[in-house]
Amino acid sequence: MKRAVRDIIIISVLLMLALPAFIFAGAEEEAAPTGPIDIVYWRALTGAAGDTQDELVVRFNEAQTRVVAEAQFQGAYAELLQKLLAGLAAGSVPDVVLLDSPFVGLFAKDGALVSLDSFVAADKTDFDLTDYVPGLLQDGYYGKNLYALPFMRSTPLIYYNADMFREVGLPDRAPDTWDELREFSRKLTKVENGETARYGTAFTLSRSSAHWYFQGGVYAYGGQISDDQFGIHLQEAPAMAVAQLWQDMVMKDKIAIGSTDPHTEFLNGRVGIVFGSTGSMGSLMSRATFEVIGAFIPQKVQRLVPVGGSVLAMPSTDKTRQSAAWDFMKYMTNAASNSYVIQKTGYMPVTKSAANYPDTVAYYAQYPERKVAVEQLAYTRPQASVISLGMGTEILRQMLEKLLIGGLPVSQVMAETTAALEKEYNDSYK
Repeated sequence: MKRAVRDIIIISVLLMLALPAFIFAGAEEEAAPTGPIDIVYWRALTGAAGDTQDELVVRFNEAQTRVVAEAQFQGAYAELLQKLLAGLAAGSVPDVVLLDSPFVGLFAKDGALVSLDSFVAADKTDFDLTDYVPGLLQDGYYGKNLYALPFMRSTPLIYYNADMFREVGLPDRAPDTWDELREFSRKLTKVENGETARYGTAFTLSRSSAHWYFQGGVYAYGGQISDDQFGIHLQEAPAMAVAQLWQDMVMKDKIAIGSTDPHTEFLNGRVGIVFGSTGSMGSLMSRATFEVIGAFIPQKVQRLVPVGGSVLAMPSTDKTRQSAAWDFMKYMTNAASNSYVIQKTGYMPVTKSAANYPDTVAYYAQYPERKVAVEQLAYTRPQASVISLGMGTEILRQMLEKLLIGGLPVSQVMAETTAALEKEYNDSYK
């Protein structure tokens, strides 16, 4: 009996000694990927910008065998934002996401994005953070930590129909000031049989960018929408002046319109001047049946515009997929990929190496007029802090709708918008 007990004890000890090795061996087998790592990339934007992203994903998958990325279109920036918020609530997020640059802080402050600092520190072979343009990289930080890489970055421009300018005897250049924009718009406007057949300018009312162009006007007038502490400045003289100018051009002068689809109005010859991103350049120039010229946003007391466009961030919650997502983010922003983006869309170089990449140099040599995006980079500042609020851009879009469609008094609209933005900050961000 004693021998049997002894044998049982010996067997038990041996099993206990073997068990950790068995467990760890199993863990190693589970941790080691058996094939390519699948990751999901949520993207926004249509037209050339959307097609370019899809092509880069195809190229990434063909360039290596470790990772397979799948691009999933989520709509405009605002729609993607709402879907990401819903995904976070449901515990289902993509591995990489395209974000409108001001929204990095909104997600980073709540821990919804992975800090990239450890990846940057560990990756010394084929990644150089100092290669990125500092002013564009800055939007990727929240506090002292990096959460996003610049991808499709832009400044707001105006585009004009050069054929139409020649037709009405305007100079072969864009209006340099906001006063000139009003003057040029008067000459471009055409009335036939008591009806306006053509307007000088179309102001943007779209959900994704209406706020951006208004910011450009306010900056030019020497003001701001909001400060770094989320103080609202819409009731100060610069913002009030821009709001009054735009409303007067639409309601009083009848030489401009507010439109949710201004580029279609422009391409159809219904307006002579339109606002657009630098990223709109490829699409507008390829689709137009007339000569399209891109130019700086008009100045007033200064030349200054908000930098915009998108960044790549990592919401992934899986360590293995995070590593794969980092490889994807590096590829999408490397010199060759960024040069392809520049040529296909008109977006700006985000790295020094992309600006000096042979294909980029050759592209700008062939199309020197398209360097306006890079040249205006010298006159930029970040977007207003309130753009990072969940409903910030929509509140500003509604402001412009009240001004340009509703024709409500400027003082009333700016007061209502200020109150709405302050409430949004207190309810969702503070």
